[in-house]
Amino acid sequence: MSESETPVPTSPEPEETSAADAADVAAPVEAPAEPAVADAPDAEAPAAAAPAPRPRPGRPGPTPGGAPSPAALAGRKPAAPLLPAAPSVTEYDAALLDEAKTFGAVTEDGTVTVQDGTQVRALGEAGQAQGIDPATALDPFARAYLDLVAFLDLTEKKLSTTGHTHNELNRLLENLRKNMKEPQVVGDIPALRARAHELREKAKAQIAELESARTAARQDAIARRTAFVESIEQLVATPPEQISWKSAGETMRQMVPTWKQMQSEDVNLDRPTEDALWKRLSAARSTFDRHRKQFFSQLDERHEEAAAVKEQLIARAEEMQGSTDWGPTVRAFKDLMAEWRAAPRGGRKKDDAQWARFKAAQDTFFSARNADLEASESEQRENLVVKEALLAEAEEIDPAKDLDKAKDALRSVQERWEAAGKVPRGDMRRIDDRLRSVERAVKDAEEAEWRRTDPRTKARVEGASSQLHSAIAGYEEDLEKARATGDPAKIAKAEAALEARREWLAVIERSARDLG
Repeated sequence: MSESETPVPTSPEPEETSAADAADVAAPVEAPAEPAVADAPDAEAPAAAAPAPRPRPGRPGPTPGGAPSPAALAGRKPAAPLLPAAPSVTEYDAALLDEAKTFGAVTEDGTVTVQDGTQVRALGEAGQAQGIDPATALDPFARAYLDLVAFLDLTEKKLSTTGHTHNELNRLLENLRKNMKEPQVVGDIPALRARAHELREKAKAQIAELESARTAARQDAIARRTAFVESIEQLVATPPEQISWKSAGETMRQMVPTWKQMQSEDVNLDRPTEDALWKRLSAARSTFDRHRKQFFSQLDERHEEAAAVKEQLIARAEEMQGSTDWGPTVRAFKDLMAEWRAAPRGGRKKDDAQWARFKAAQDTFFSARNADLEASESEQRENLVVKEALLAEAEEIDPAKDLDKAKDALRSVQERWEAAGKVPRGDMRRIDDRLRSVERAVKDAEEAEWRRTDPRTKARVEGASSQLHSAIAGYEEDLEKARATGDPAKIAKAEAALEARREWLAVIERSARDLG
């Protein structure tokens, strides 16, 4: 959706007021109508007297047989409109009427006046009552006073409830102002004004509470909208390579619906604030679209480069897939696989297709190699059987009985061992160790025989034996001399030296016997 398609909220609309509220509080009415002058025995009706207005339902009417009002006598209505009073005419309290009349008077020229605080105020043309009894002339204005008292009672009752709107409270204040501006009534007007002032202050306090709540709600709405705008801006500020474009695209698609939902749920913001936030959103969306185009344009270029690199690797793999030079080719394929892993990533579909071709070449080579290995292993298992039999033959060789025959038998086993070929890798060390054991036994026997028959060794043994015999004779003489001295120390030393030479001689003579 373009910016022109996205509505920006207008200023707050006036709140609705129920019909019942308007009927109870807001509708000003006229002063009570009176019967025609013909019903009054003490007055004559002017020739041009206007008919009395028809009373509205539920409001006070004339008392049966009562005197006409000055307004009826003058053919006019009282000038100030009043709200309807709750009680009917039969409920007017006579004592209250009399009390209200004490604030009024009729002058000699028939003008009705009222004591309004410290001043006496004439009630204007509506208060002309020539030729009428003063008490009778004051009746409609006293009733109008009680109607005004009832209006204030009804207003106070209305203010004691909750849930008022700004418009309701403003209309109530306006009605208080109109009805209390020099009211055309007879009664304690300063008391009415004092009470009306209290009611106005109470209404203003409620308006202030509503304004405070509305301000708080507007601040919450601004904070919520601002947080949403900042979240979009933060998303747009994310480095392109770190963005999940699918998720981010869905977030941007829901941006306008989310904004509209906030408009419907929140209180209306002031136009400058709303416009500023929307401009930030619009700018973020434009930046996002630009970054996305740039990213995917660059991504296409990288994918093309990756595809070219992998095509080269595939070509090399396909060249090697038919090789039977197993060892070097296996190493070459391992190096090729490392290059594939290091190559840049391309588009998913292209990558998958190229990987399938690369793996097919790899699988072709390793399948052939595995088949060759399987055939080789079968042959090696047969060779293992042959070598197991040769080991059994070799382990029967006894070099102690006949060294020459043992050497010939071992040589024959070794020749057939080499001819048998390779065995499985897992068995190689085991059978090699067994053959080495036989070979060591034959070699040890051969070395012992050589030492025994070597002439030089015999000559050395005989010379050492002769020397030890001569030395022993000398040490025996030394022992006799030591004993002759009786010195224990010399005797012990001579005995130790003689004993050592005798032990050496025993070892040499044993070696000579072995050589013989």
